[in-house]
Amino acid sequence: MIECKECGKAFKTERALHCHIKEHDMYMADYYTKHYPRLNKLTGEPMPFKDKESYFLKDFSSYSQLDQWCKKEDPTIVSAYIIQKLKDRIESKNLNRGPGHLELRINGLPSLENYISCFGSYSTACEKAGVKPLFFKRLPRDFMNCETSGIKIFVDTREQQPLSFENSEVMALDTGDYTAAGDFYDRTYIDRKSASDFISTLSLRNLDRFKAELGRISNMDSYLFVVVESSLEYIEKYLKSAKRNKFGPHKTSSRFIYHNMRELMHEFSDRCQFVFTGGRDQSEFLIPKILFFGSILWNVDIQYYIDNNELG
Repeated sequence: MIECKECGKAFKTERALHCHIKEHDMYMADYYTKHYPRLNKLTGEPMPFKDKESYFLKDFSSYSQLDQWCKKEDPTIVSAYIIQKLKDRIESKNLNRGPGHLELRINGLPSLENYISCFGSYSTACEKAGVKPLFFKRLPRDFMNCETSGIKIFVDTREQQPLSFENSEVMALDTGDYTAAGDFYDRTYIDRKSASDFISTLSLRNLDRFKAELGRISNMDSYLFVVVESSLEYIEKYLKSAKRNKFGPHKTSSRFIYHNMRELMHEFSDRCQFVFTGGRDQSEFLIPKILFFGSILWNVDIQYYIDNNELG
């Protein structure tokens, strides 16, 4: 039973309580900020209420505030806080692997840098949380300087807006849009997507189809890099535009799309990852390098290196 803090009346469900709150001429924000006040760990100011879940999960109003707090607070306090956040995420989502950079960033959790600063490595932090990280290898040191002119890239016949590469050939692929030919082929595939393609793929009507493709990737003992020629910021804006409802009968939110992305990356861990390059030019730059190294990159968190400006 759930007790109303205003009058003491008990309710079987939280939904019933929320309906009852209106009888006290209160909104949910009024009720929770009055009876469950929470303060920003950095500023000491009251935390704003947007919804009940985020109100109790978050201790900062922005990601930058969390980062500032981690840098200025006592390292012992920070270590205890961020490892608990990691454990809570793993337990609440029933994860078998530690979240990658994208998942941490999208959900406003401590960054990889925060964990590395406190524990020496993210793998060590995940070990303390009882799991292995989703990605656990470093980017090869010669990634930026590798010579890719000798790679022939196969482009799938169904690719309608193919990227331009120095040496390419069109042919039917079993999966994905691009892969390396000849000696460079090692079961590494690239699936290129625009912002709208990415949203559509992870929308309700297409999700099962994409899961089936990832199932084929797994059966082929292969790996799929889903390269999105956009940024997370642009996708957020795109979903808020008038175009957002074309992906199905219901409103498609970034929360729903990112939830599906996280589910797929954990369900098919060691078989796929999503990479947001920011544009077609960036994708044309990155894809030959991914195919050059192939399986060496299967467990490298590519997005982490992109967001930290280590890929040019």
